[in-house]
Order: sequence, then C-alpha cells, then structure tokens
Amino acid sequence: MMNELIPQIEEARAQGAIVLLKWDGERAELPCTVMVSRKDTGYDWRRDCDDMAATLVEALLDYRAGHAH
Repeated sequence: MMNELIPQIEEARAQGAIVLLKWDGERAELPCTVMVSRKDTGYDWRRDCDDMAATLVEALLDYRAGHAH
C-alpha cells in the first residue's frame, strides 16, 4: 500500500510540501508519526499513530483538500 502512495507524496513535494514519516523504536504506544507541512501556505498536519499507511492516507487526503489545483 505504501508504494501506491509514492506518487501522491511526490505530487505534494513538487508543490513545496515536506512529508515526514517516522518510526520511533523508543515508543511502545503510537510509535509512528506522519507530518505534512508547507511553509508558503502555513499548512501543518501532524499525527502520532499505530498505522502508518492509514494515517498517511488521511494526511494526503487532508493536504489535497486544501491544495487542489
């Protein structure tokens, strides 16, 4: 599933967004973090989670809703 999201990540990046995916081995609960930000529009989305793929889908949908061409 993550491979299917690469084009959407690349599209956001091409628009100037930063997409950060982090797996934290030191945290037992909510060990993953998804962050999408775009300085020129003030957009900032961040969530700690257990399911990286589902949260990334949520982040990209939210980003696209505010930055559709």
